[in-house]
Amino acid sequence: MKPKLTKLKKNLLIAGLAFAIFVVLAAGSFSALNLTFNSQQTFGVTFSKPYAEEFKLEPNEVLTATLDDLGVRRFRIPAYWSLIETKQGILDWSWLDSELDIIAKRDGKVVLAIGQKLPRWPECWIPDWAIKTSEADREKAASAYLEQTINRYKNNSTIISWQIENEPGFTFGVCPQMRKGFFDDEVKLVRSLDDRPIATTDSGELAFWSIGNKVDQLGVSVYRVVIGPLGTLRYWFVPPQFYLRKGQAMSALWGFKKIYISELQMEPWTKRSTLLETPLDEQMQTFDLKQMNDNIDFAKNSGISTIDLWGVEWWYWMKTVNNRPEFWDATKTLF
Repeated sequence: MKPKLTKLKKNLLIAGLAFAIFVVLAAGSFSALNLTFNSQQTFGVTFSKPYAEEFKLEPNEVLTATLDDLGVRRFRIPAYWSLIETKQGILDWSWLDSELDIIAKRDGKVVLAIGQKLPRWPECWIPDWAIKTSEADREKAASAYLEQTINRYKNNSTIISWQIENEPGFTFGVCPQMRKGFFDDEVKLVRSLDDRPIATTDSGELAFWSIGNKVDQLGVSVYRVVIGPLGTLRYWFVPPQFYLRKGQAMSALWGFKKIYISELQMEPWTKRSTLLETPLDEQMQTFDLKQMNDNIDFAKNSGISTIDLWGVEWWYWMKTVNNRPEFWDATKTLF
């Protein structure tokens, strides 16, 4: 029990220090002078096939509507290992090919997320057969999936960058412990296979962004209302320019070339297993139309040039299943 307790204390200390720096930077950025804001901003979305299916939606229908009705042209698409290699040694990219083809036909662009830890719960998307193997065998299998995926798509001009893992340095999700140094091995492997920019992501509020010293670009999450152990927390005290200011400081420290918002909260936070199981009135407590418009204004005033929104599958579900199109419609002017 003692090692677990020590590890818990260490994690709490790290989180506490990160949050302290977060508050100091937030307060300081209120009085920041001579900020250079980007008047030209690009908005995109993360699109997740299994998340659309969780709402009992047809994924390609949602993706097509996102392109044709909303006008989105920038996507983050996770290449889920557990969906590609359901049986060891047999890789099937047909669903991913279909998504990339749909986007390519409309001149869209894709950040392809690859690795074991990718967007959407349970965060880690490792095939069941790989979970049961030793750490060494799982790493070997993960590297093989990575290499084959890169080689399959490295000549695809729709893909503008590779995102390796999602928040690999942030403890969240149902994930086995990743060996320290394996992320470095993944970055080295991808660099040897293709010369597109390499990105990864980190928590916008609760991390030092030190993972940025491994990559060219760092995406960060931006959450305005969350539910934690002490109840609902609203980040009302954080100004829009906080993330830009923190990015300027951390890029000088860690060396990454670009900071962008990879996950702007644009759907409710739930304490239940899924949003599908959460009553709508409960969902509106953390994210209603006013909060959505506030988050859009927050992003516009952040000074960050590239912003990917989180929740397009939920907007479509609200529109088509719940007859609440206002969330879907509120984003149209962005794209």
